[in-house]
Amino acid sequence: MQTSNENHRQRFIDMLSFRPVGRPVTWYFYQPVGLLEHGEKLNDLYEKYPGDFDTFTRQPIPVLPPEVFDAEGRYYERKTDEWGAEWEYRIWGVMGHALNVPVKKLADAANYKLPQLPAYLTDIEGQKKYFAERKKNFYTFGGAGGLFERMWAIRGFSDFMMDIEDDAPETLALLDRLTDYFRAHVESAAEAGADGISFGDDYGTQDALLVSKETFRRVVKPRLKRMLEPAAAKGMHIHFHTCGRVINLFDDLKDLGIGSIWPQLPAYDLRELKDAIDFYRFSIALHTDRAITMTHGTPNEVRELVLLENEIFKPKDGGAWFHIEVDNGFPFDNIKAMIETIYSL
Repeated sequence: MQTSNENHRQRFIDMLSFRPVGRPVTWYFYQPVGLLEHGEKLNDLYEKYPGDFDTFTRQPIPVLPPEVFDAEGRYYERKTDEWGAEWEYRIWGVMGHALNVPVKKLADAANYKLPQLPAYLTDIEGQKKYFAERKKNFYTFGGAGGLFERMWAIRGFSDFMMDIEDDAPETLALLDRLTDYFRAHVESAAEAGADGISFGDDYGTQDALLVSKETFRRVVKPRLKRMLEPAAAKGMHIHFHTCGRVINLFDDLKDLGIGSIWPQLPAYDLRELKDAIDFYRFSIALHTDRAITMTHGTPNEVRELVLLENEIFKPKDGGAWFHIEVDNGFPFDNIKAMIETIYSL
C-alpha cells in the first residue's frame, strides 16, 4: 500500500511511460450506486486502500426520495437532459435508455441548438490554478465527449446509424458542430496545462464493430482528429475508453494519437489483447469483468481473475493499471476480494 508521502503523479507517469512501479497503479471511479448498496463499509474499504489518482475523502452515501419508486417499490425515473433527450432509468446511478430524442427528422438537425459550454471552460486562469495544484501530487486530465454516443442520443440510434451510412448531409453537419463543441473542451484543457485528455465513445458490440472500418474512417475518425488536435499539438497524453470489441480499430486509434485505452476486457481473449497493445504501444486500464465475474462470481473467482490479469499484463512492469469501479449488484465480498488482491500484488 502506498504511503502518504508517495508521489502518485510520478508513479502514474512512470506507468504510462512503461517504467517499473513498486506496486500496480490504481485509479478509482467512485460510483454512487456502489455506495448506495454498501454504505459506509465501502468507504472504509476505499480508505484502507487509497488510489493513485486523487486524495481519498469519504464519499456521501446516497439517500433516494420515495417519489423515485413505483407502486411495487421498484426504482423508476424519466428525465430530460440538457441536450433535450428524455431518458428512462430503471437502475439508480446507471445509464438509462433514451426514449425521446430532440432531432426526430433530418429537417430538424439544422435548427437543433447545442447546450451552452460549461462556464469553467472560459475561466482559463481558474483552470490553470486547479491543474497546477493537482500536479503537485497527481496526474491531471481534462475531458472531452463521445461524438458517437452523444449523436445517437440526439438523433436516435437507428436513425443515426442509417444517416451515416447514407452520408446524410444534415446529420454530418450536426456532427461537425458537435465536434467543435467537444474540441472547445480539449482546447481549454490544453491551454490550462492539463497533462492529458480522457474521453470515451463506444464503437463495438461484444464481438464486432458497430460500423464498418470504412465508415469509421470516413465519418468518425476525421472528426475525432479535429476534436483531439489541440491535445495532439501539445503532446498531451490521450486516454480513451470504449466498450465492445474494437481491436480492428487499434491502428486508427494509434494514428489519432491515443496513448492509453480502457477496454471492455471480456470482449477479448486477454492474451490476444496483450499482444495487440504491445504492438501498438498502448498502456491499458484493467477493469475486471463487471458483468459476470464481479456480479455473479465467487470471491475466489474474482481473486483468480485479478491474478490472471496481473500475470498477463504485468502492471508492476509499467504500461498497465487497475481501474476500480463498483457497479450495482457487486457482492461486497467480491469487491473486497478484488481490491485486496490488487493491493497484495
